[in-house]
Amino acid sequence: MSRVFARPGEPWKVNLLFIWIGVFVGLMGANFVFPFIPFYIKELGVHDEGEIAFYTSLTASATGLSLTITAPIWGAMADRYGRKPMFLRALIGAGVLIGIMGLASAVWQLVLLRFLMGAFAGTMGAAAALVASSTPRPRVGYALGMLQTGQFTANMLGPVIGGFVSAALGIRESFIFCAALYLLAAGLAYVFVREQPADEEGAPEPEPAKPQNESFFASLRSVVSERQVVAMLLLLFALWLSTTFVRPVMPISIDNFADEGDRVHVNLPFWKANLKEEAATGLVFSVIGLTSTIAAFAVAPMGERLGYRNTVAGAALLTGVLYPTVALAGGAVSFALLLGAVGLFQGAMVPGTNALIAASTPDGKQGSAFGLAASMQSLALMLGPLGGGVTTGIAGIGAVYVVIGVILMFAAVGCVLFVREPKGFGRVVRAG
Repeated sequence: MSRVFARPGEPWKVNLLFIWIGVFVGLMGANFVFPFIPFYIKELGVHDEGEIAFYTSLTASATGLSLTITAPIWGAMADRYGRKPMFLRALIGAGVLIGIMGLASAVWQLVLLRFLMGAFAGTMGAAAALVASSTPRPRVGYALGMLQTGQFTANMLGPVIGGFVSAALGIRESFIFCAALYLLAAGLAYVFVREQPADEEGAPEPEPAKPQNESFFASLRSVVSERQVVAMLLLLFALWLSTTFVRPVMPISIDNFADEGDRVHVNLPFWKANLKEEAATGLVFSVIGLTSTIAAFAVAPMGERLGYRNTVAGAALLTGVLYPTVALAGGAVSFALLLGAVGLFQGAMVPGTNALIAASTPDGKQGSAFGLAASMQSLALMLGPLGGGVTTGIAGIGAVYVVIGVILMFAAVGCVLFVREPKGFGRVVRAG
């Protein structure tokens, strides 16, 4: 990665490298524990499958509610006081509260802590604003795509490592380890990240005066007055919904593949194993992370060749077509393979949309724009699990994958109809 990022005279790449590390380390820590919340809820005394699904959705929605409320505030503060402090705030706040979660003795305490965590978290939104403000415009799509690989790689490695750590040491210990990773990421960002804008060639420019006298609402109004940005925010909500709608019920799907001894049988030509539910869940999430990471690497080349609007719309359409096939899985292996295929296209949606938001945002308002983007993500985090839980209760787990597939198909159509490609941002023509 050093070859990709750091070259003399290109400080924005050095910045991107250490922001990437911060996102990767922090979100890998989160993925140690969050896929196994249903099992932690069971450890806290809830044993009915329906109640476990309800409390799993409630904990996710609690985080989404508080983050929805606070993300625009943090974004506006980033534009006024600096984006690096907001990135550090997100890492430290999330780390402290995750550590305390490992000490919970009742489900209500876990729900409350998840709510408080949402009020102080928002790592990706803060990181995206910091990267977008310090990267030359022609390279914003590339930079945000690379940043998204940090999240997807964390999604890939975190669950599988965390699954085995949880199985060997216990879920509570995973929370403490997760907190330590967040604080480590905050330390790295504090030491190495420098907040500075860049010109078209990537050379540093003097920091412009921050609009200290501009109100919070005025800052947000300047962003939402751009209809393109509003359209992209609505699209981003639909795309994040595709993750939050199904993610809480995925461990329950895996639980249905387990035998009476809570073991999931893996039977492949090159590997046979009987895994605990936690380890099997981690492996499934890691497959999705792997394919989503591959997709994120392809966003910039595809966006430059086809246009970012077309790339996002095509990815949403193909993901929507693939999701209903997950309901047909007959075992853990086919379940993982089908979700891996979904991730191969799903991974291109969010970084492509973030690139379009960055290109459509007024200068100096990246914090407010990505604060609103984080709010859309958290709103999906709040409503998606509830929608998935209600759908499961009415029509079963299989219906969850069908419903979100239909939503994504409509999102793809909406992207084509209402989103335009920013001038000078996609379809790069190379000589020869």
